[in-house]
Amino acid sequence: MTKPVKIIFFALLFILMLSMTIYASNHQNLFTEFDWSGSPEWFQATIVDFYINQLILWLWVVKIENKLITKFLWLVLFVCFGGMGTAGYIIIRLIQNKPLLRKE
Repeated sequence: MTKPVKIIFFALLFILMLSMTIYASNHQNLFTEFDWSGSPEWFQATIVDFYINQLILWLWVVKIENKLITKFLWLVLFVCFGGMGTAGYIIIRLIQNKPLLRKE
């Protein structure tokens, strides 16, 4: 896959996630509905899975980023924005021509 195709692919994923977030936010307030939606076991499992995934992703970012502030900024963006943060990170790395992996 060429670099422009990768950028377009991750940009489309970002736009899809942003659209779904806006759509859901306009139809239901997560904070007022959390008592109901937070009770099913599968929802709880999904939340735990999500944050474990974000932790794993962030540990990968810690390995390849150099600046401490950058590492913690991406932690906040991953936790607060989930897949949008992930797609944003990859888009930025691709545009800056930085590798997604660091060779040891």
